[in-house]
Amino acid sequence: MALPLYPGCEDFKELREGRYLYVDKTSCLKEFFAVVDRQDGPPGEDKVLLFTRPRRFGKTFTMSMIESFFALNYQNPEDKSLPQSLFAGLDIMKDEAFCREHLGQYPVINLSLKEVDGVDFKGAMAALAMTLSNLYQKFDWLLDLDKLGKTQKASLKDLIGLSERKARWDAYFARNRSGTVQLFKDSLFDLSSMLCKATDRKVMVLVDEYDVPLQKAKAKGYYREMLDVIRGMLGKVFKTNEYLFKGIVTGCLRISRESIFTGINNFSVYTTETESYRNFIGFTKDEVHDILKERGLDSRESEVIAWYEGYNFSGLSMLCPWSVLKFCFQATRSASPLTYPTENYWANTSGNDIIDICIQRRSERDSLRLQNLIDGNTETIPSPQFTTYPDLDKRSSLDDLLGLMLHTGYVTAAEKLPDNYLKVRIPNQEVLSCFKEKVRYLFSISNQPWFDEALSLRKALFSGDKDKVQELINDMLLTFISIRDYSQEYYYHAFLVGVLSMTSNDDMSLDSEQESGKGYSDIRLSHKLSKRAVIIELKKLGEQDEVDAVCQGALAQIEECKYAYPFEQKGYEIFKYGIAFTGKECRVECERA
Repeated sequence: MALPLYPGCEDFKELREGRYLYVDKTSCLKEFFAVVDRQDGPPGEDKVLLFTRPRRFGKTFTMSMIESFFALNYQNPEDKSLPQSLFAGLDIMKDEAFCREHLGQYPVINLSLKEVDGVDFKGAMAALAMTLSNLYQKFDWLLDLDKLGKTQKASLKDLIGLSERKARWDAYFARNRSGTVQLFKDSLFDLSSMLCKATDRKVMVLVDEYDVPLQKAKAKGYYREMLDVIRGMLGKVFKTNEYLFKGIVTGCLRISRESIFTGINNFSVYTTETESYRNFIGFTKDEVHDILKERGLDSRESEVIAWYEGYNFSGLSMLCPWSVLKFCFQATRSASPLTYPTENYWANTSGNDIIDICIQRRSERDSLRLQNLIDGNTETIPSPQFTTYPDLDKRSSLDDLLGLMLHTGYVTAAEKLPDNYLKVRIPNQEVLSCFKEKVRYLFSISNQPWFDEALSLRKALFSGDKDKVQELINDMLLTFISIRDYSQEYYYHAFLVGVLSMTSNDDMSLDSEQESGKGYSDIRLSHKLSKRAVIIELKKLGEQDEVDAVCQGALAQIEECKYAYPFEQKGYEIFKYGIAFTGKECRVECERA
């Protein structure tokens, strides 16, 4: 019988004690102690490891698993019964010598920074205060030990007591800003020192989602202050710390221009482009195959692969655990599991502001590159080794934004190229649906600026202002991205029909490719109250075409095919437009009848 699923569980102990499904990744624990051949120094073990993975890939759960395996029983250091029961039957337990040496042997500090957020620096420091206070409360037993001096115990009490200051944080932080910031910078180092002295064992330090506070600080305008705090915390605990056994850090980005990790001995970064640990975080296709088969969902495998696979981790195709487990959980609980639809679960876990920034860039080249990605093709970017949050805003290059998208999971590497370049693509249908959802919104009536431009275009068309029509269409084309299944021949047709259809109402009608006169006109608009009509014939410029000749040819076609005949019979004032398109530009000619 298949084990029950628990999507989104971040606590390894809870998962294992509840007998939920666990995809076994424990064999990778031994790799922490492998000798690494380094380019910048002699071979040796990693002292500190940074794993960067896209969001919702299970980084927090992985850190909980690591803690559960290595953590010492502080009340009875010889008692290994808890980790032995949690890891019973898993791959790592097959290596008895490794388990004897490392299972339940180390003090472990496990700090997650993913909840550190605030509208300003003061608010973010309040969130960090609560996070650190909750961490320190787990070690309040240190206060009873004679091994610790008065200074260490005072620091311990200060951090434990921070939660009591939550209600009056503003006043407290205003009086003690510099001292509080320094207390936070020292917090992990001081705790590692106390634990080492209390247990006579070096300490493992885990820091999960280290870059989340920086991401949120960047969005809200206090990045440099937050950077100073995070750099101080991590730098002190991981750099030349005699009490440190091993450090493990997770996040989406490698932020290194600011030198957060500079000077840390035996430090290694394992990204999605690194072969080592490539299957450590996330699901492989074989693992997903087994999950589906155990639940009688093997007939859905091709759909699941199309929707949730496609992340390239150094040549290994991986799937997002959250999405796979969520689909299986929902499908098996439904009345029709074999037809339950695949859905977008990933997008609902975080904002998609980065897509907004990309799509709204007013650049012909950038919008064409994004269109190319949405159409299922690849784009080439420099490999983003040193991304920094201050570089990523509406003024950033699209390469920088796509670099951020690579780290966070919106695109994935398709191919490595010479000179440290990558081809990237959208990984799967789930992420593509994130792009399409944003496109639908940004180019719809729901987006007021776009709707206002559409209204202005309609007004210009019905007034015969060809220069304004040309200006508006060119401006809108700069950012327009299509998600419709049109071939290149109909790209511009789809664009104009989509824009103008937003403005249609009971008084104004729009027809597309309707029979009229002796043929089928591209676009017809008519307004009953003003008795005006607009006939539009669209042409795509070829390489040898003259733009003026193409526009005049379009106008001639309207005349020869009598597209305006139905409106002439009703006595309408008629505006005929010949529009020639190339790339993200058009030329407009107009005749009034």
